[in-house]
Amino acid sequence: MEVSKAVILAAGKGEKFYPFSYFRPKPMFPVCNKPILEHILDKLVSTGIKEICIVVGYRKGRIKNYFGSGKRHNCNITYVEQKEPLGTADALLKAENFTRDEPFLLVYGDLIFGEKVIPSILKAFTGKELGVAWIKEVNEPWKYTTVAVDKGILKRTAWKARIGHFPSKKALTGVYVFSPDIYYYADRASEIFLEVENGVAPPQEYDLADSLNVAAREGECVKCIEVDDYWIDVDVPWQVFDANDAVFKEMENRLSETYIHEKAEVSEKAVIKGKVYISEGVIIEDNVRIEGPVWLGKNTRILNGAHIYGPTVIGEECIIGPYCEVSGCIGNRVRIGHCAEVFGVVLDYSWIVHFSHICGILGERSEIGAGTITGTLRFDDEPAKVLVKGIFRNAGYRGNCIFFGDYSRTGVGALLMPGRIVGPCSIVGPGVMLMHNLPPFKIILKKEEYEIRDWNPSVYDKV
Repeated sequence: MEVSKAVILAAGKGEKFYPFSYFRPKPMFPVCNKPILEHILDKLVSTGIKEICIVVGYRKGRIKNYFGSGKRHNCNITYVEQKEPLGTADALLKAENFTRDEPFLLVYGDLIFGEKVIPSILKAFTGKELGVAWIKEVNEPWKYTTVAVDKGILKRTAWKARIGHFPSKKALTGVYVFSPDIYYYADRASEIFLEVENGVAPPQEYDLADSLNVAAREGECVKCIEVDDYWIDVDVPWQVFDANDAVFKEMENRLSETYIHEKAEVSEKAVIKGKVYISEGVIIEDNVRIEGPVWLGKNTRILNGAHIYGPTVIGEECIIGPYCEVSGCIGNRVRIGHCAEVFGVVLDYSWIVHFSHICGILGERSEIGAGTITGTLRFDDEPAKVLVKGIFRNAGYRGNCIFFGDYSRTGVGALLMPGRIVGPCSIVGPGVMLMHNLPPFKIILKKEEYEIRDWNPSVYDKV
């Protein structure tokens, strides 16, 4: 059955994504230099779905400012607002006037997924069922909303069930096709998610998974399908690295060989290995070494002796200084000083001054002072634990880095220990060793005691 409309839920605050959700809704965080939401839009448009409704709420202006009417993305975008974050079922109800009596695709706005997903779920929808849900087997089902499935039909959902108690290892992914009858069940979701274990505090919101339980009890058919493709639910900051890795592979598959724009300048003394995409206006100086896959944006300059190794994407109008070492995702108009080492994600307009070593995620328009060092290894070799909504969570080796909020700075010689979070608009002062998280809008300065003594050249006189 033909489906021509889609709804994207992008109204939530994304509190677990702090500090990068402070000034932006989580769906606007860039993965490989494109907002998560833009990746979703591109996949919708590529399958012919061009009538799209985005449910906005928190920091809605950043979404509307970036996407506008959708013309730049070859689609028509309608915005509806969820004024209070009351859950996914409530958010879906805001789009009822948009879809009216037509079936539609529903996608949660913080997902990164593969190219096979949308065509597969659309193909599975016949119009005779209430909907089709994409489910995915997960290694840690207690972290997700899991489903009990019988002969391909959803029978029950459970929220973060205890180990051994979950209905299966199959999780709801947040990608669906629904008939308009889903609104009847969305309106019947409880204020709390009822399907939880004894003694487990239920989510206090109108959750779409609870609506699916109501529908299943009343005999409605929601088909569950599995698609062999990647899925990243970007929930916490370090999952950005997984999302980048997945998209890098997709980009590399589309890059068949090295491409150098005719208006790019590449020194004969530069060494390029592997597949590299070099855009218009790029300048690559002497002794630069690039090991693909690497993508260089328009008018970016790679200065003498720099080393870029993939997978890496560098945005437009960047300056990568002499003898730097860079790997990861570097945004637009970023400046990296000489002899700096940068690994991870750097958002737009940020500056990293010379002799710094940065590993992690650096927020938008941040500034790193000379000689700033981020730790990447604990003495006990254990992974760092990162504070998320008041709870320290094991982030694995991905957490052995720094999470540096937008518009923040460091002074010269600052040291930042692995797993620490610097809040937006904060400053780590010169010489500070940051052992704990720094809240937003704070400055931490080092206090030292000094002793001044007399000194005279006569001390060098030999007896």
